Amino acid sequence: MPLTKCVRCEKLFNKVNGPVCSVCMPTEETDFDTIRSTIEDNPDINAETVSELSGVSVACVLRMMDSGLISNISLGDKVKCGQCGAPAISPTKKLCQNCLESLNRKMLDARKSIQLNQKKKVESGGYNSVRELIDAKKR
Repeated sequence: MPLTKCVRCEKLFNKVNGPVCSVCMPTEETDFDTIRSTIEDNPDINAETVSELSGVSVACVLRMMDSGLISNISLGDKVKCGQCGAPAISPTKKLCQNCLESLNRKMLDARKSIQLNQKKKVESGGYNSVRELIDAKKR
């Protein structure tokens, strides 16, 4: 498991599900419930106002918005795709379905191309050392 720093207490922990350690998780869940109820009561407010009304830090509100835990429903319709300008899938994705699928295809093509180039290099003996060959096979 990867080690990471808790965003709340800044202690190192094994990252399993999120950016918060198991000690801080109950506080994070309480803050989530508070933020959610604040947004339900006041749907057209920004992150700073949510922070002021709920008593939760702005950083926590923004982190939850970035991770997709909370979103402002009224803003969801206004978010445009960053590539073509069509309505985005969600405020956090910022891409439309067509651009997302196109990006996924490009990534798969690039991966196949890299793997093919590595295979050709192995077959042709184009590596300068055994270490380069081992590293290439590990990838």
